[in-house]
Amino acid sequence: MQRAALLFCAATVALSAQTLTTLYSFSGTNSAGSQMGPIIQGADGNLYGTTQGAGANNHGSIFKITPSGTVTTEYNFAYTDGGGPAGLVQAPDGNLYGTTFTGGLNNGGTVFSIPTSSWYPLRTLYPFCSQQPNCADGQAPMSGLVLAADGNLYGTTSAGGPNAAGTIFKISLSGSFSLVASFNRSNGMTPYGGLVLGSDGNLYGTTWAGGTGNLGTVFKCTLAGTVTVLHSFTTGDGYQPYATLIQANDGNFYGTTERGGDNDLGTIFQITPAGVFTKLHSFAGPEGSHPYSGLMQASDGNFYGTAPSGGANGYGTLFEMNFAGTVTTLHSFDSTNGANPTGAVMQANDGNIYGTTSQGGMGGVGTIFKLIQAPAPPFIVPNGLVNGASFQPGIVANGWFTITGTNLSTVTDTWANAVINGNLPDKLDGVSVSVDGAPAYLYYVSPKQINALAPPTLNSGNVSVTVTNSYGTSSPATAVSQLVQPAFFQWGNYAVATRTDYTYAIKNGAIQGVTTVPAKPGDTILLWGTGFGPTTPFVPEGVAVPSSTIYHTLNPVTVTVGSATANVIYAVLAPGSAGLYQIAIQIPAPMADGDYPVVATVSGAQSPSNVLITVQQ
Repeated sequence: MQRAALLFCAATVALSAQTLTTLYSFSGTNSAGSQMGPIIQGADGNLYGTTQGAGANNHGSIFKITPSGTVTTEYNFAYTDGGGPAGLVQAPDGNLYGTTFTGGLNNGGTVFSIPTSSWYPLRTLYPFCSQQPNCADGQAPMSGLVLAADGNLYGTTSAGGPNAAGTIFKISLSGSFSLVASFNRSNGMTPYGGLVLGSDGNLYGTTWAGGTGNLGTVFKCTLAGTVTVLHSFTTGDGYQPYATLIQANDGNFYGTTERGGDNDLGTIFQITPAGVFTKLHSFAGPEGSHPYSGLMQASDGNFYGTAPSGGANGYGTLFEMNFAGTVTTLHSFDSTNGANPTGAVMQANDGNIYGTTSQGGMGGVGTIFKLIQAPAPPFIVPNGLVNGASFQPGIVANGWFTITGTNLSTVTDTWANAVINGNLPDKLDGVSVSVDGAPAYLYYVSPKQINALAPPTLNSGNVSVTVTNSYGTSSPATAVSQLVQPAFFQWGNYAVATRTDYTYAIKNGAIQGVTTVPAKPGDTILLWGTGFGPTTPFVPEGVAVPSSTIYHTLNPVTVTVGSATANVIYAVLAPGSAGLYQIAIQIPAPMADGDYPVVATVSGAQSPSNVLITVQQ
């Protein structure tokens, strides 16, 4: 569902009562520099960010700040390992990854990684070159990286490439680099902003120049490297977008431009994945001007951003915008508490909004600030109720489902210490989920996602789901409850498959760092899934499946591997677990080596056909 966008520039409202706290003022060798990248919250709860043109060697630094405001410098760049670092991203291995736009072995910038444990050194994963025409891979990356579903990092370079207009690249966590796409001016040029991974699996971004009028573009790029221009900017739209887009919970993308609009002071815009463009706001000065950074959607559903100039004092602003395009000035910087905010803001797990300024503060060289937010109730995003294995819309009785939203929990936790004598928790860290008035059982809670087990007595048809925590109860979200919705859990594109001794039977390389042996023709394999429907006997509610009884699926299950029908040995609930089905099959023989779709059918419903199993002699 998409919200209707208003086609006019909304009025600006000022809230003088809004207060902002300066957590830290930079000074000396850890000065913020001329531009500040966005900050992120690490898995350890601390905030991490970068400074440019500062640090002990004047080439930038990586810093950490605790929630209480204690700042430590994690790394000072020495130019040989890069200069001018952009934003950071934390990968599943716990390391921080980022780029520098200059320096490195070839003086053209770098991709680097660094552990959050400071006693380990920074590692240069890839050095870009500095001069055309030899910079085929690109040079001078100006923005951070994004982690895609394939486990690789993707980024942009602002220059270089086959057409000297910038590139899109891919790099693995181990440093394997490849060029994904190159800009050619007609599809954009100089992508200063980074990439965002869309919910459709494609990459989206902006270029500062190029396109029909050479004023910049919004583009889509598949992971295979096909670039499509969604919009070419005009002066009326706003132009020269510098920042990274965000995808909001309505499925649309939102961004800013530095120039253009009604007053040539920049704009805020919305664009759909199909390329329908709407200008939401033209900056006029009091609420800020020339927005340099992108937007952030907070748990209250509104957008937050900064402008490096304008406002009541001329030193920039922190602003808020709703979906209709109404912009509210939350704070005008006055230099003593910061000036020239150029990095995007973020909302931490405590609900507060954090950001940086590049100038001002006690030392005159930048600050880290915090805007205290009143707690918002949990919110389930549209289409945020899906099968926990296939991620397709729907809920099944005694099946795993996933809730996506904002402010769902104040902490991240699992039921590891909450299952007592086999009893499943219907409340975890103060969070509970109701499905048509009946409690769901919670395995995982976090601010943006909950994994839960639906009650086994759920009726078919539309059901209402709510999330409750200490901040209140969400508005009801509707999902379709089905009798069956079979789905296999996956590692990437591959079904979770084991042998009867529980060793993995999947393609080697599907699990990073784990050596696995695929299934052979004739092997007996266990496939693991959810949503296979009622059992006989009926499953007991609210407890792990007793190992003393075998709970067979009430309706027979068939499985195909490619075009061949597999022998289904049994289909049961896994003992000692909950809502987890074991489907034991024999791989058909003979079969040639290869990846085959593995599809289960029960009561006429089929599991997704894009899930694979590898067969290898």
